[in-house]
Amino acid sequence: MHRTGIVFVAAVCGLVLATPRSASAQAVHQLDQESLTHYTLYYENYKAKNYLDALQNLHWILQNAPTFYRNTDVNFKRGVEIYGALADAETDPVKKREYLDSALVLLDRAIPVTQAAGGEIDAFEWKLSKGRFIQVRVDILEDIKDQAVAAYWECYDLDPAKLDPYYLDVLVGDLYTRGDLGRALNFLRELQDTRGEEVGVKGIVTKYFTVIPPEEQIAFLEEQLENKPGDTELILQLFELYQQEAYHDQMMELAPQVLALDPTADVLRLLLRMYLEDGDAAQAMEIFAQLQALPGVEIKAEDYHNMGIAHQDQERFGESASFYRQALNTDPEYSAARLAIANLYATAASTCGIDGREEAAVFWLIADAYTRAGDPAGARRMRTAFPTAEDIFYVQKWTAGESTQVSYSCRGLTISGTTTVRQQ
Repeated sequence: MHRTGIVFVAAVCGLVLATPRSASAQAVHQLDQESLTHYTLYYENYKAKNYLDALQNLHWILQNAPTFYRNTDVNFKRGVEIYGALADAETDPVKKREYLDSALVLLDRAIPVTQAAGGEIDAFEWKLSKGRFIQVRVDILEDIKDQAVAAYWECYDLDPAKLDPYYLDVLVGDLYTRGDLGRALNFLRELQDTRGEEVGVKGIVTKYFTVIPPEEQIAFLEEQLENKPGDTELILQLFELYQQEAYHDQMMELAPQVLALDPTADVLRLLLRMYLEDGDAAQAMEIFAQLQALPGVEIKAEDYHNMGIAHQDQERFGESASFYRQALNTDPEYSAARLAIANLYATAASTCGIDGREEAAVFWLIADAYTRAGDPAGARRMRTAFPTAEDIFYVQKWTAGESTQVSYSCRGLTISGTTTVRQQ
């Protein structure tokens, strides 16, 4: 035995004798001495890469003292390494496969044997090792390549957050290749929900959601929803796909179920716009109230603007103007609200009509509103409704080119202000 081997044996012998593992100290001593001998012989050959010479003593250790001497799985690890190295160096395909099969036996036995012996072992890492072992030698082990995928699934079941995105991609790819789109989609959405912020996982989700046609995704989710009516996750996923594919009618059909699920602010805003587009102002108002009730949500200028539209559709012009002004108060740069106010004024004048010469002056104010909104074309359109020269002649307080005060009311809305007297 090499000098280094003698030193190594002495150190191990002291460690083992200090910690007997059974009631009979003499039996333990004998076993430890025998274990030490076999361990030392195999380990010396293992270090020297004399792998064939290491096997007989390694087999004895794995059979009789699998966790010797560190109470871990290290002997199984070395066994897999030895058989893998022998297989990689072997040119005879029959012998190569025999070595690989021996390594696979150790990969399967390591967890139960080590655990039964009370040794330390990481089941996740062993499952992963088995999958990798098969995958890198799949040209030889193609008949059992499914076991690699199965091992990765076991890793995912043991610790979903620990499995590297590379192996997650393998799992999704296997499901997709086998045509199991239902499981693939379920798994992708699970990954999106649990690990969607990781760059690698984002790439997987994007890749397969691009590869799997939206129509197939929708058909799958619709079938799932039929089997599980009211399932929150399915409803929201299906709604998102309908939105992505611009399936307006399907979205509207699903909308009541979405509203019953405490949707996010973004979903509520989307539904609010959709109901407005469909002319259902009352439902839009209910959604706005639901949006306001969400804790921590800040109402945006766009939200107030949409409420202005809803009230205007119901000819509640006063409330409509109030919401448009709230939009501007929230965001002074929100130009859509300025144009909406000008259009509201024009709608009000058209709806309630003009009673007498003085009321026609409201069109000066409306033209001013269009000018403030940056719509000169709208201002020019109002000129045809301006008071005529005859009107200006008969209204004593009007002088062409000078300022005048104007006030006009229609359904709760008052349009008032100072403007310039001008004729058609």
